[in-house]
Amino acid sequence: MPEIKTDAAVLGAGPAGYVAAIRLAQYGKKVVVVEEDNLGGTCLNVGCIPSKAMISAGHFLEQVRGAGEMGFTVAEPKLDLAKLVAWKESVVQRLTGGIGMLFKKRGIQVVKGRGVVTSPNTIEVQTADGVTRVSARDLVLASGSEPATLPGFEFGEHVWSSTEALAPEVLPKSLLVVGGGYIGMELGIFYAHMGTQVTVVEALDSILPGTDPELTKVVARKAKKAGIKIQTKTFAKEWKKKGKGVEVVLEHGGETKTLTCDRILMTVGRRPRFEGIGLENIGLKTVKPGFLEVNAQRQTKVPHVYAIGDLAGNPMLAHKGSAEGLAAAAAIAAKPGAAYDVKVVPAVIFTDPEIAYVGLTEKEAKEQGFKVKVGKFNFGANGRALSLRAAEGFIKVVADAEDDVILGVQMVGPEVTELIAEATLAIEAGLTAEDVALTVHAHPTLPETFMEACEDVHGLAVHAAK
Repeated sequence: MPEIKTDAAVLGAGPAGYVAAIRLAQYGKKVVVVEEDNLGGTCLNVGCIPSKAMISAGHFLEQVRGAGEMGFTVAEPKLDLAKLVAWKESVVQRLTGGIGMLFKKRGIQVVKGRGVVTSPNTIEVQTADGVTRVSARDLVLASGSEPATLPGFEFGEHVWSSTEALAPEVLPKSLLVVGGGYIGMELGIFYAHMGTQVTVVEALDSILPGTDPELTKVVARKAKKAGIKIQTKTFAKEWKKKGKGVEVVLEHGGETKTLTCDRILMTVGRRPRFEGIGLENIGLKTVKPGFLEVNAQRQTKVPHVYAIGDLAGNPMLAHKGSAEGLAAAAAIAAKPGAAYDVKVVPAVIFTDPEIAYVGLTEKEAKEQGFKVKVGKFNFGANGRALSLRAAEGFIKVVADAEDDVILGVQMVGPEVTELIAEATLAIEAGLTAEDVALTVHAHPTLPETFMEACEDVHGLAVHAAK
């Protein structure tokens, strides 16, 4: 069996794994990456990046349709679906190709194939040419996650995961989205923008569960305006083919009804990809709620074996995985910063309008014993938002009433997925609402809304009609 000896071996080349590999190489380590698919993992290939490309196309289409308000006469755009999918793929290929270039520059070797951990220091890889053993002092497990589904709703021609939804050959006239979380709502809104009749069913009492209800109400209102039908406390029980489409049995309040549509999109969550990677060979088991136990350095209970990204716990977000990859690499190389030690991790949802939040909500802060002050500012009073024809939504700031330190920020509105970075930095740095309020923000810009929300914590927002 051919053998490759190296300092560190990384299993998985997603946002956690490839970042860890590059940082290890920057530290002077010899690195081998084992990846059975394309570089970039789910995020770059069939997740974050392609979905945001398609969503951007949907937003662009909506802007064109609304151009009449600005004085333009525009014919209804015609969609070339194959061209749209090809454009999306070009974005993906540019980024994945960039990772390959970075690997080459840093001397990182890629072994393509399915890897199985066989000992705390070895990964055996089933390649196209046979089995290759990779031996290393340190192993970094970064195998990511995969879409979950419900019994009886296995993925196929009529039941899509997000992967199939991002590369449709034909645009469905009607689509049932099962699961009203962030993936379901993002893709549901995209398809609605494309002209598909979309129905979203969610088992819980609200879409985007776990998100501040104040934010979700704004998105739900806009989704309904776009023609999306939202049914909460509703369960998909079974389905069968009907003509070229499907018939689905839904249950609500103990009563059942049927819905006919072209395709079903299952977005009921994701699960870490543990199966088949060989954890049992090194005595590792998952702990509740289904992740590997790691320390601040992201090291498992097995010496020299690290776990990062979706394997290492919630939130299952690409940027959290990347930060863990940097921490693990620093630990392996015995460098400063060898710990995953963050106050907060921001979350972003590319719905219409967008949602972003970081830190504690008002309810969470009170439950933790804080006395809070809250500031809020609407995008409807922001000149830049009005000029973008995107005045829906607001920014809300939760601060400690005793020392004014910002505890959390919730946003819904235009480009808040960009704006959340300032709020994250403010919390990470321990800034007060006054610190942000006294920082001069350029005018006319969307970030002024965050400044005004911080002013409103003290009841001093200049442009708020209070």
